Amino acid sequence: MAHNIDTSTGRAAIAFQGSRNDIWHRLGQEAQPDWTAAQWAAAAGLDWQAVKVPALADLTNLELKAGAFIHVPDFRKVEGDRYVVRSDNGHVLGHVSDRYQPVQPSEVLDWFQRYIKIDSRFRLDVAGALKQGEIIWATATYNGDIDVAGDKHTARLLMTTTFDGTGSTINRATMTRVVCNNTLDCALADKQKSLVRTRHSTRFDAAKVGAELATIAQGFASYRAMGEAMASHAMTAGDIGRCFKAILEIPFDAKPDEVSTRKKNQYSELSQAFTATRHERGESLGSGGTAWTALNAVTRYIDHERGTRNDNGNPHEARFVAAQFGSGAQMKAKAIQVLDEMCDGDLLKAVADATQAAKQDDVSSMLTQSFRSSRFS
Repeated sequence: MAHNIDTSTGRAAIAFQGSRNDIWHRLGQEAQPDWTAAQWAAAAGLDWQAVKVPALADLTNLELKAGAFIHVPDFRKVEGDRYVVRSDNGHVLGHVSDRYQPVQPSEVLDWFQRYIKIDSRFRLDVAGALKQGEIIWATATYNGDIDVAGDKHTARLLMTTTFDGTGSTINRATMTRVVCNNTLDCALADKQKSLVRTRHSTRFDAAKVGAELATIAQGFASYRAMGEAMASHAMTAGDIGRCFKAILEIPFDAKPDEVSTRKKNQYSELSQAFTATRHERGESLGSGGTAWTALNAVTRYIDHERGTRNDNGNPHEARFVAAQFGSGAQMKAKAIQVLDEMCDGDLLKAVADATQAAKQDDVSSMLTQSFRSSRFS
């Protein structure tokens, strides 16, 4: 199965608001600001139903104990098992139990649209499907660009859900570095602030949603704190080399002939991405740089330069999925772990300090509101 954007209907299952240039894989249909969930679903290729059907065991040509064969078609129902299939093309989306109640793509999109409307700082900007509809996703931009270590970022809320019985919808904060569209999951900085799981059966609670969105917004502050801490940490050329080797799992003492050609090429491409990022940021630290530049070199490499293949042969689709959900996302997480260790834990400490400050601000705000209410009640 191709791990890519759903094209099973003959077109890419994505709809977006704004400029096509803002969608770095350049795919999709243009959306209008006043669209309903149904209009988004139609444009994003999500206007189908997830249907639960019986699971059948094919006994045709089965050799029996007596040595005979069943030559006529013989399909028998498997009790307690079901499959979820698409209503438009019959594609099997997942294997589930008889108790599983599928959520519909349009319902997921309607939920997300209602979810972000609770907080006017979020605006739906992209929706679509991955693989052949197994994963439904949408993003909402956060109000205005955010400056992180001198770089403009666009903050987004990314929603994903599946049809394989795993049961929950995941909302997580992500950041995109504007100058080159590098992406990074904010949950890598602070998972508690940047990731919310919602069961499909959960009743919509506006107050709870508002609190969740406020928490996710705080996750952007945690990400900013991490970026600022990275930008203040200078690294020598040797530090950068050791960082990239650790990320690629190349032993520090390995001789050239002990490293695979693939690893050598990856190391070279990461080094080139570092040089480009360093030039882009205008850093002048000899042959070294900062931990922030090293991280952005990794995201540049993964999002735009790393060789990735899929069954459709479209590198844009493959990189998008890998960067957000697959091996690329894992490499980004590894990069933050390695850099934090090289910075003696200062990065995540900065995140923790920012989180604590946010909590104190929340308490102060609540006390102020309580005081005002008591005065005028």
